[in-house]
Order: sequence, then structure tokens, then C-alpha cells
Amino acid sequence: MIKNKYAVARIRKRNRKKKNIEINAIHIFTACILLISFFAATGEAKTPNKPTIITETKSMFVWSLNSCIEHLYEDMSIEKQVPNELILAQAVVETGWGDSRFANEANNLFGIRTFNKDVDHMLPDTLTTWPGWGVKVFASKCDSVEYYLQIINEVWAYEAFRSLRQRHLNDGVIPDGMELAMTLDSYATDPNYIPLVRSVIKNNIRGVYDL
Repeated sequence: MIKNKYAVARIRKRNRKKKNIEINAIHIFTACILLISFFAATGEAKTPNKPTIITETKSMFVWSLNSCIEHLYEDMSIEKQVPNELILAQAVVETGWGDSRFANEANNLFGIRTFNKDVDHMLPDTLTTWPGWGVKVFASKCDSVEYYLQIINEVWAYEAFRSLRQRHLNDGVIPDGMELAMTLDSYATDPNYIPLVRSVIKNNIRGVYDL
């Protein structure tokens, strides 16, 4: 009788263990499905070694975008870097905290255009034919950050930005996002663009996020 009790107990223990394994497998499978669904919903491919930028909430957008910036800066000299707060503020203004169509369908956080019709691009909803430019499509949102940095560091229109940044560095001062924003008059056609960017830095980034 005692042996039978032990046999029954062992069988029950094996059954519980099997059930736990099955439950864990279901949890892992469910997590994988959710992760795949998330990337499908955001339209962002996982670029190797680059952080994924998440746009579900304002905080997630800021922190994940900042992680992308820090990742890119690992292999970039300080002379080429742009203050994090300025990049964040421009992305906020350009995409409405990551909610815009171009942010989610083109992975473009900075309104970056292409003037080559053969480059993968999107057009604004108001246009149906090629107007001589399109909004450039990126494989991932972090790729658009990398391209933005390239533009700021190479395009002639931002020579004033680069000169002021270098002057700050020569003086042993950390380049200031609020001051550097004043040189971006060529970035957008909206006359309120610079005040908007500076307002986001002042009211939504500084003192709110410990970057």
C-alpha cells in the first residue's frame, strides 16, 4: 500500500512537472508572438546592434531615442556629436512625439527628404505625383538618427552650427542645445521652428528627463 502511495505521488509529480513545462512553453511562444507583432505594427526592422526606438508613449520615445543616440556616440568623436536634448527636441517637433505617419511608416524622425526619385521614399497625403522630393524611408528609426547626424556634420547649410559647436569645445564648454538650435534656420521652412525646438528643450526635456 505504501509503495502504491509513493508510485502515485511520483506520477503526480511528473504530471505537474510536465504541465509546468507546457505552461512555460506557452508563455515563451506568446512572448515571441507579441514581439513579432510589435515590430510588424511599428514597421521597424531590427537593425543589427542598433537600439529599437519605441513610440508607444512619450517617455518610451525619449528614453529609447536617447539609447540610440548614446549607441551611435560610442564610435563618434565629441567634435561630431550633437547635444542629446537638441536631437530629442527636433524629433519631438518633427514627429509629434513619434506619432506621425512618416515616423511610423518611413522610420523617419527628422523630416529628412530625398531628391532622388529612385531612393525609397514616401509622399505627403496631399500629393499624388512626384514633386521633386520625397520623405526618405529608413530601415529603422535609429538609422534616421545616424543619417541626421551625417547631415548636420557635412551639409554646408549647417556650417554655423558646426562653428559654434567647435567654439564651445575650444573654450572647454559643453555644447549647449539651446544655443545651437539658434543656428538651425535652414532646417525647416516654418518660421516658428527654432522657437518650437527651444521650447521643447526648455519645457519638455530639461528638468524632466535625467539624460
